Amino acid sequence: MKRTNVLFLGICFGFLILFAGCIQQPGIDMSKTLEEWREHFEGVEAVAASFDGENDIKLRVMVEDQLTEEEAVLLFNEILKSIVDYSSQPDVWKYYNGYFDIIRYDEGVIYEASKLIGKDLEVLSKHNYW
Repeated sequence: MKRTNVLFLGICFGFLILFAGCIQQPGIDMSKTLEEWREHFEGVEAVAASFDGENDIKLRVMVEDQLTEEEAVLLFNEILKSIVDYSSQPDVWKYYNGYFDIIRYDEGVIYEASKLIGKDLEVLSKHNYW
């Protein structure tokens, strides 16, 4: 009976170590990465970034000109790629969720996008056509 308990505890401990090792984020200082990204991201009026300290990144990009949906998708993909570049981790989007929006001064949010862990980028137009 005692041997069974020791074996059971050993197996549980092994699974715990294996599970914890599989879900750990790489050694990325995401706050520093976002700060550097914000300072150097070009081609837009202004940017804002926030990180919840765990796995959610929120980015807002302000533009002056109207964008087509294709241009918005290109901009969102440029954002994804530049975060990879500043983090120096090619698989950064395996560990973090990204929530993005593009806004204009006179219209507010015109596009939203999300890049969830394990999923492709999803873009939603927020244009009001009324």
